[in-house]
Amino acid sequence: MKLRRILAAILGGIMVLSMAACNGSSQNSAAPESTGGTESTPASTESSAEKSNADIRIGVILKTLSSEYWGYVAAGVKQAQKDLGVQVDLEGPPSETSFNEQSNMIETMLSAGKIDALCIAPLQPDMVVTKLQDATIPVLFVDTDANYDKKVTFIGTGNEEAAKKGGEYIAKLIGSGKKAVLIGGVQGDPTNEARMRGYTEALKAGGIEVLDTQYANATADKAVQVMENFMQNFPQIDAVLCNNDDMAIGAQRAAAQAGKADKIKFMGFDGIATACQSIIDGKETASVAQSPYDMGYKAVENAVKAVKGENVEKLIDSGSTIVDASNAKDYLDKLNKMTGK
Repeated sequence: MKLRRILAAILGGIMVLSMAACNGSSQNSAAPESTGGTESTPASTESSAEKSNADIRIGVILKTLSSEYWGYVAAGVKQAQKDLGVQVDLEGPPSETSFNEQSNMIETMLSAGKIDALCIAPLQPDMVVTKLQDATIPVLFVDTDANYDKKVTFIGTGNEEAAKKGGEYIAKLIGSGKKAVLIGGVQGDPTNEARMRGYTEALKAGGIEVLDTQYANATADKAVQVMENFMQNFPQIDAVLCNNDDMAIGAQRAAAQAGKADKIKFMGFDGIATACQSIIDGKETASVAQSPYDMGYKAVENAVKAVKGENVEKLIDSGSTIVDASNAKDYLDKLNKMTGK
């Protein structure tokens, strides 16, 4: 009997120890689930530092792919894709007023879960930020910035300062006491408003009266209509400063049809090849040239860094310069070389 009691005690102890071990094992196996919660895992967290470029996929959504300027940005994106050996999904809506189309592109690209980082040029920054609230991958903004708390970086021109250069150039060219009008792109767009502020500040500081500002949705055809309205309303216009080159070319065309182009200076913005040729031909006066090709290239380059967990500067200014008759030919040659023409 004594022996049986001893054996029973030993067996009971073994059972208690086994149950404790089982409980401990199940708690440990559940731990990863409790730390992960319901949040999706960012694509970049999978040993990101060890991830090869060939395995990295970058999403790029521009404001549109249907303009010369955005064609340069796209060319930079494609060159970076080639040089870095990464995969790139490049998209853009039909126009710079295709807000819903861009919104759908963002939603579709994020929900597919195939990209490791997203580079975006937002048409409506506030709307885009709303779409990005649940994003778990690095997000970079190109050309137009947005107030997004998880943003990796903004890559683009300091638009207000760049526009000041253009305004100062025109003010010096036409002289104090003259009159100017402004043609904006899409009203409410942060990039557009920054350029309008820069132009206005520089013109007023140079003694130029700003008669009016109207918007042409960033298109040449609409700018023709706006310029026709300006010429009907104001007998004296010495300069027209536009949010992009397409609109400057459209405004010049309208003035030429009215026989007034020779008396007016036309400032564009972007420094596209068409503008350079227009300057060479004596039509557009000057353009504030950005570096759209570099924007596209740097967007992909820094997205790859972000995926790998490397440091990325919070602001990457791609710079600007004034293109006029003195350097338009050289700048055009540079653009053609970038695009392989």
